[in-house]
Amino acid sequence: MNEQRQQAYLDLIERLLNCPSGEEPEILQANLDLLDAEFLLMLEAVAEMKVQQGNENTANLLRNLANRLREALNLPSPTAGNISEEELQAHLQFLGKVLQATAESNGDAQVVYPLLANNTQYLNLNLAELLRLWATNKLAEVETDVAQFFAAVIVEFSNLIQQFPLGDKASNMEIAIAGYEVVLTVFTRDAFPQDWASTQNNLGNAYSDRILGEKAQNLEMAIASFSAALSVLTRDAFPQNHADTLFNLGITYQDAQRFTDAYTTFKSAIETAELLRGEIVSGEESKRKQAEEWNALYRCMVEVCLELKKSTEAIEYIERSKTRNLVELLFSPELYSKLAIPEEFKNQLQQLQQDIEKEKHRIEQAEKSNPHDIVNRHQLNQLRQKGEQLITRIIGLNPIRYDEIYNLLDRETAIIQFYIFGNCFRAFIITRHKEQPEIWQSEPQDLEKLWDWIVEYLQLYYGDKKHWRFSLNDQLSKLAEILHIQEILSLVSPQCKKVILIPNLYLHLLPLHALPLSSEEYLIDKFPNGVSYAPSCQLWRVTQNKAKTSSHTKLPHPALTGTPLLSKERGGGEVLNTTGYDSPFRHLFAIQNPTKDLDFTDIEVETIAAAFHPRHILKKNEATAAALAEPPTAENFRNANWLHFSCHGYFNFDSPEKSALQLAASEISRRREDAETSRYLRISRDTEIDLENCLTLKDIFQLSLPNCRLVTLSACETGLVDGLNISDEYIGLPSGFICAGAASIVSALWAVDDFSTALLMIKFYENLQTVTQNVPFALNSAQQWFRRVTQRELLQWLDGKTDMNAQQKQKVKERLENYKPEERPFKQPAFWAAFCAVGE
Repeated sequence: MNEQRQQAYLDLIERLLNCPSGEEPEILQANLDLLDAEFLLMLEAVAEMKVQQGNENTANLLRNLANRLREALNLPSPTAGNISEEELQAHLQFLGKVLQATAESNGDAQVVYPLLANNTQYLNLNLAELLRLWATNKLAEVETDVAQFFAAVIVEFSNLIQQFPLGDKASNMEIAIAGYEVVLTVFTRDAFPQDWASTQNNLGNAYSDRILGEKAQNLEMAIASFSAALSVLTRDAFPQNHADTLFNLGITYQDAQRFTDAYTTFKSAIETAELLRGEIVSGEESKRKQAEEWNALYRCMVEVCLELKKSTEAIEYIERSKTRNLVELLFSPELYSKLAIPEEFKNQLQQLQQDIEKEKHRIEQAEKSNPHDIVNRHQLNQLRQKGEQLITRIIGLNPIRYDEIYNLLDRETAIIQFYIFGNCFRAFIITRHKEQPEIWQSEPQDLEKLWDWIVEYLQLYYGDKKHWRFSLNDQLSKLAEILHIQEILSLVSPQCKKVILIPNLYLHLLPLHALPLSSEEYLIDKFPNGVSYAPSCQLWRVTQNKAKTSSHTKLPHPALTGTPLLSKERGGGEVLNTTGYDSPFRHLFAIQNPTKDLDFTDIEVETIAAAFHPRHILKKNEATAAALAEPPTAENFRNANWLHFSCHGYFNFDSPEKSALQLAASEISRRREDAETSRYLRISRDTEIDLENCLTLKDIFQLSLPNCRLVTLSACETGLVDGLNISDEYIGLPSGFICAGAASIVSALWAVDDFSTALLMIKFYENLQTVTQNVPFALNSAQQWFRRVTQRELLQWLDGKTDMNAQQKQKVKERLENYKPEERPFKQPAFWAAFCAVGE
């Protein structure tokens, strides 16, 4: 109930009480727009006040009028007026107790909710009406400062009851509405503008979620409340609250199917939210909640764009949300000071953030001194604007437009971008064959099935890897049905020979390229030029631009260049003395088996390295974090064209920036008692690794790899992300290497087998020697060959390898003796489907 309508109710009641007898029907007929459930509640409230004043006759007159109107309007009978005196006293006693608990605990849910849970019998419409009556009387009879105190307590209680998960939800909402509305008689716009605006925002939320009454009317009342709040919570004065309230208003417009209004409102909310993105938000829980809120804002905007047939804008807002998450990670306090950016920019950003914090502190002190005044925030907003411009200048990630995505494609390449909504998932298909994207939409039950599938998949993976491994093909067949992958592919032009997959949320965890299309055909078989992945179109553009600066010549085949077999490495990973082919784009840097427990890693790296000149390899104990940081190894690492990590990898779901590639001397069995716990990652019951002795995602974001054509992460779980966390859905090692400058990344989605991985990697690099450095094609071709090859064919392939010595071949053959000649040892997806090509 807004302030103007409340006053109109009171004016009408006053006219009815003072008019000559018999004129009441005429007055009511002239004010039909005011005759609703809220007016009846106001009649009851005034009647109760008259009782308190000793005017029982007037109270009875008002109650009789309320009963007649209720019958005429076909509204339910009042509750508090019809309960017994004993029940009335019990409700009043509970109301006093819960308000006291709210006041004494400062609105602590851990104190108030148990009290509510033990007294749900009182959480009904009786309590809503009693709260309104009691508060109206109480606030009118006490001194101003006491009224302010009571009003603040009622607001806290209303906030708590609105979110309380137990009891009757409809009654809980009515109790909250009663509390907010009566508080507005104290927190007026003129006297307490911030409190008034905050209460209007809360009231808007309550009306938008209201169960009783007409939905359309409830939404209009919510819109009125949010709009009123925005008259105080302006962008200049309160940008954070302004964005929050705009978001609430936009959702209400969306629910009311006023999509044009919702679009305008969400657009303004996003512009304000992006102005704030460079600021530090303290506390992981606060960061998570804010990230969830802002991602929900973008998702709502995407939904509204689709309702308005703005499909290209929908894709642009999907991209903006992903870019926002990445920028916020890069410019977190832990990272930005160490990023590989010019000191001039770094110092400017640091100074700006200090100035912002100083100005925020000034405003905070001013508000404490004059809590009811609106403090000028013009200087703070100017600093925020400068910070946003500087961040955009540093990172170079201006929001990508749809026409830019479209123009990056050739006529043989398609993008399939998935996006998961609250009630469905969609696939956006972008090609040069149509100016607008094709959009495929699931049914709500498909989303439910997808969620059930991913829960079962992850439980099996982490609980019973053996069963997971041998059932993976069947699991992926079910996934293909749930995703309706055949229907989606039917929207891709037959002329497209390559596809770029951009997953969303938990789809990032899955080998979509290995979705079965039939008993012997997989998705990678559908596109002869390869299937690759990208975290987003924005980062795909980064890899495209990087690839254009790299050489597109073939890797030299060692048989044609007279390359000798590897000689003994020098300490510290110094460059090998080699003869033969040399090229500015042939520089390999590799990490080889730093933990010395991977039996086939040595064969993998040494075979692959034979094609490269120059090459630097850190073997086993040499492969330490300290070595990577010391010259000349550090320069060789950062200037390499090809980076190959053959080691253990770990993804940290709790803190993705602490995901790591394990290096030598990183394992510990017992940490120092005074050591910082966040520095360590437990990898088994008895073992932890010291992240300071590993290469973490945090370290990778700080790298500059200006010449890097490919990073191969031949290690477990290096392609994982936190797919269940909206803000971190694609923050992982591949994104880190893209930001560091790599054009392509090959990474793994699960814990991979050492033996099969070594053979697959050798074949992958062999393919790179015979094609024009097309990473997705080379990887997919290796995977297709690997799943089809028989034991006999593998032995023949080994015999023809000139870049492996006899001892290495024998070690591989001994493992292959476990299979029959016509058996296909690696046909199951668990052996070949883990690796994905990300980027160009």
